[in-house]
This record gives sequence, structure tokens and C-alpha cells, in this order.
Amino acid sequence: MMTGAARFLRRSVLLAAAGVFALVLSACTGRGGGQLPPDNMFKAPASFGFSFSCQDQGGLNPRTGQLRIELSYTDHGGNPIGSSFSIHGTADTIDPVLESEVCIGQNPPPGGDPNELIFLGRYWLTSSPPARFPSTCPTVGTTTAPLCRFEVIVRDNDMNHAPSPGDYFSINLTSVSIPCSGIFPDLTCSDLPAGFYYRYGVLSSGNLTVD
Repeated sequence: MMTGAARFLRRSVLLAAAGVFALVLSACTGRGGGQLPPDNMFKAPASFGFSFSCQDQGGLNPRTGQLRIELSYTDHGGNPIGSSFSIHGTADTIDPVLESEVCIGQNPPPGGDPNELIFLGRYWLTSSPPARFPSTCPTVGTTTAPLCRFEVIVRDNDMNHAPSPGDYFSINLTSVSIPCSGIFPDLTCSDLPAGFYYRYGVLSSGNLTVD
């Protein structure tokens, strides 16, 4: 799993200092999709697709910065939480002022790896739940319960905008449902703990692009 030190130094993180939150992003856009191969713990491939953007429009009177995330993910077979399943992810709902401040596309990445992107959001189950899927996380059609939260890391290893089996993808599904709205969101809005489902690896097919 991920150690606390490694997670603290990651590319995309919300920092709390003197009660002020600031978002540091390694990129303004990311997109792509592909497939992770099966291994000892995961008996079938996992397929996914995503798009990410976080930036304002510039100009003298720029519109409020917009954080946009769309994620689809399907594990196609037996895995540590049971059977196959699918989820859909979307952006967190955060304070509009904070969203405008963080989505400016001008924050340099800490450490200097511009081909890596980490983003967090909310998700819901779009299939039948596996045996060990948390009952507190909403399923398809749920509108009243708070959504559980995910973290995704993508790495565009070749940076050539062409299909490649060498790009990297990881996903961490948690049962954390702390709302991230308001001026002072909970720290788990940026530093999620290890969840009940974690899968990672280089792609067997597909392509990821980080700009």
C-alpha cells in the first residue's frame, strides 16, 4: 500500500497551513483509457476511461475556475473484494472561491514530474455490489446518501500521445464520505487513507495523456 511519507510528497495535494487551503496540481488536463492486466490478486483485466481538467479561462474577467472529472472503471473478474463491479466517478463539490483559486493552471508541480497527475473525487457503484463492497457507499440510483471518495494516479510514461502499454494507472476506492464543500474541508479531502480496494500497474493496452 501507500506509506504516509510517500503520500505526503505526491504530485497533487491540498496543503493546510495557517488554516488556508491551497491545491497544487501537476497538470491542468488529463485524459485517456486502457486496461490493466490480471495478476495473482486480480483474476481478470480492469478497464477504465477518464477525463480531467482544472483551469480558468484567463482574461480580464475570467470565469470561476472549474474542476471537471469523469471516471469510469470496471474490474472484470474475481478480486480481493469479491466479483466484478463497475463505478462512475466525478469531481468533488468544493467551495466556489476555493475552486476558482485552485483551478488557475499556474501552480508548478512539486518535484518536477509533469507527466504525472493525481486527482480525487466522488464515486458511486453502477453494478451489483461485490461481496465485500461497503454497504455505506451508494449504489446506482442513490441520490440521498453521501458519495464515497476515490483517488486516481495516472502517469504518461511515454509522453508521445500514442497508444502505449507503458503508461501507469492506479485507483484507490475508500469508504470515506466526508463532504469537501466549504472553506475548510476535512483533510481526507486531499489525503485519503488506503481504502478497501486498491489496484495499480502499467497498461496492457490503451494510452494516457497528461498536459
